[in-house]
Amino acid sequence: MNRNRYLEDGNKNDAQANLPGRLKLLLGLVVALIAALLIQLAFLTLKQGTGYLAEVNKSDQTIEKGNAPRGLIYDSTGKVITGNQSSLAITYTRGSTTTTNQIAAVAKKLSKYITIDSSRLTPRSTADYYLVTDSKAATKVQAAVKKENPKTASSWSTTQLNTAMANYVMNHNLDKNVDKNVAMIFQKMSGASALSTTYIKESDISDDAQAKIAERLSEMPGVKIGEAWSRNYPEGTDFQSLTGTVSDESAGLPADRLHRLLAQGYSQNEPVGTSALEKQYESLLKGSPSQTLVSTLGNLKTSSIKYEGQSGDSLKLTINAEYQKKVQKILEDNIPGGNVQGAYSTVINPYTGGIYAMAGVSRDSSTGKKTANQLGNINQAIVMGSVVKPAILATGFQKGVVTASSNTMNDQAIKIAGTPEITSYWNKTGTPTPIDARTALETSSNTYFVQLGMKIGGQTYSSGSSLHLNSNAFQTLRNGLAQFGLGTKTGIDVEGETAGYKGLTTGANLGKYLYESFGQYDSYTTIQLARYVSAIANGGYLVQPHLVGSVLQTDKDAKYQKTVWTSEPTLQSQVSLKDDEWKVIKDGMYQVANGSSSHNTGTALHNMNPKVYAKTGTAETTTNGHTTFTESMVVYVPGTPFAMSLAIPGMDSYLDGTNGRIAKQIIQAFWETVVANTNK
Repeated sequence: MNRNRYLEDGNKNDAQANLPGRLKLLLGLVVALIAALLIQLAFLTLKQGTGYLAEVNKSDQTIEKGNAPRGLIYDSTGKVITGNQSSLAITYTRGSTTTTNQIAAVAKKLSKYITIDSSRLTPRSTADYYLVTDSKAATKVQAAVKKENPKTASSWSTTQLNTAMANYVMNHNLDKNVDKNVAMIFQKMSGASALSTTYIKESDISDDAQAKIAERLSEMPGVKIGEAWSRNYPEGTDFQSLTGTVSDESAGLPADRLHRLLAQGYSQNEPVGTSALEKQYESLLKGSPSQTLVSTLGNLKTSSIKYEGQSGDSLKLTINAEYQKKVQKILEDNIPGGNVQGAYSTVINPYTGGIYAMAGVSRDSSTGKKTANQLGNINQAIVMGSVVKPAILATGFQKGVVTASSNTMNDQAIKIAGTPEITSYWNKTGTPTPIDARTALETSSNTYFVQLGMKIGGQTYSSGSSLHLNSNAFQTLRNGLAQFGLGTKTGIDVEGETAGYKGLTTGANLGKYLYESFGQYDSYTTIQLARYVSAIANGGYLVQPHLVGSVLQTDKDAKYQKTVWTSEPTLQSQVSLKDDEWKVIKDGMYQVANGSSSHNTGTALHNMNPKVYAKTGTAETTTNGHTTFTESMVVYVPGTPFAMSLAIPGMDSYLDGTNGRIAKQIIQAFWETVVANTNK
């Protein structure tokens, strides 16, 4: 019988001692692994436990955004120009883990109770809905796609495969029987990012549909009956080009700002200002959406208001709505026909820069159709003509080529070698006629200002001589105009402003300097004219024009408003002239509107009360291949908060006085509307 050494050897009865060496090694490794696991568990629990707990809570607790009404836009008297109207809406909030299959199921149920506009339904969404709702068809399509692309399909990402499948469906018209209403609802729902709320239908929801949906909300996760806001215009839609527009849910966020707005927390189809003041002041007007904390535990879902939301801040404009309407109507009623392309007028407070009215009419000269276009004041660059002559005279004073006491020159024919002869409209024969600066403004002598411009450019006029100006003459003259803001953007608080157009100055265009000296070369906007005449009215200060006078904030209960910001005058620069030089300019402008010369250009403004100071302008242009004219005008009343600019491009008649007749009505309406109501 063989001996069992483990049983018979009394000195070897210790189990651990009798284990083979490899088993001992294995046991040691197990003990070490258990120790490492215990250390890691302690680290995760003690050091990172808070973070993981927060992550769990994040999965179980989500924030749903509501919506907040936009701020209102008031005129200077407190009238609502742009308001809000609410309507019943069906909304959908996509969950953090919601699948496309779940979205499709909800869309199908919801489609039984509402019908929405499907004109924006994309072929891709229709194909996606078809594939999501028909698994057998999807399997066949996937097989067909992979068969058509045996070499590349194996390396496709999920996105690439889905795109290929959708293209196959569209190319073979497999989705032709898909219900467009369901597919459109699916498109809106699937376009929402996780935890964001989108509108499915914003209006025209019947009481019956509302009741049926309300009864079945538990069957359609994410669907709610809520409230939508849209803009209305109590004072008429003519203000829209000035106040701007807001996108609706069907249009979604503007493509050119999409990524920026998404980064700021906007939803794909959230309303957003798309033009003018609505866009410029979007951050104030948009409001803060409500936030609801939704907690989920198993099948139990609870919600609580985390933040009630806040309606947007409101804008109170410097615009007087009643006066704005009157100025707009004056332009529409008096704009000439023929080749006229528009009429624009800005009325401004020269001391604060606040705009009382900014009216505009664009006209299609081929059809005669007129369209309200207030922003034409800032984006239509026009050759304005003689209205700029006071700025040219100021430049002459500054350069010392004329003085307040010595400024007489002949109005005479200007004959420069290589350029057309230039005469004033009232002295076509060019007979030398001595006039001073005041009379040159009153009668709008072109030849006086050509000679003045040449002196500024370093040359004294001599009949028949060639043009040999200083090399920087053009820039010197333009700098003189620019100190009054002509040729530079005003910085008005609405986008789309243009600085105007500066013509070429070299070679064959050098002779255009002569026309620049009486306002018939470079182009400016009507708002630039308003700032320019304001600088004359207020003693030389360039004040930035603005439309928003203050910002109002509504309390959370919408019971009262408080002013949280008020505009202050923004001084941009100053024109430096001596008192006696200013007096010459202002005397000349007084004579335009009140003078007795037989060649006076402002007769339509005579006998006004209070007396006005003005400068008329006419520029020769070309429209539709025909020789046309721009009539312009600037006006102010000393010591009062009134200054006005006016431009009418494309007129067929020359010096017919349309600018004066329109200006007179606008001035009278100001005293009857703005001043009279202010004094009540």
